[in-house]
Amino acid sequence: MAGFYIADMRRNWRTNPYVTFWRPENAGYAYPLSWAGKYSRETVTDGGRYYTQREGKSLIRFAVPCDAAEAIAEPPTPGTIDGDAGPVIRNTAENRRRLRQAAFPSRGFQKRKT
Repeated sequence: MAGFYIADMRRNWRTNPYVTFWRPENAGYAYPLSWAGKYSRETVTDGGRYYTQREGKSLIRFAVPCDAAEAIAEPPTPGTIDGDAGPVIRNTAENRRRLRQAAFPSRGFQKRKT
């Protein structure tokens, strides 16, 4: 299953070193993709707004295809994650933009025209 990660990019988490993803079964948060949950298309679609949320016009919680996230992931800075687990996605404006562009349009979500 290729699946989807759930990215959570709340405004108050922008100073975190890495993008935050949901762990499996909606149970907490993680930076390393190896600790993040992989969610099926059916789960994401049926979950609608639970998995897709905006803050104003900005998409802050959303499903992103695993392949798209993994394409921009890299090893963490040594010592920043327990056991140097990775890969992670650095929390930069460019990486946030790329993840939002790859967002899966679940129910109740409309992609903004750019």
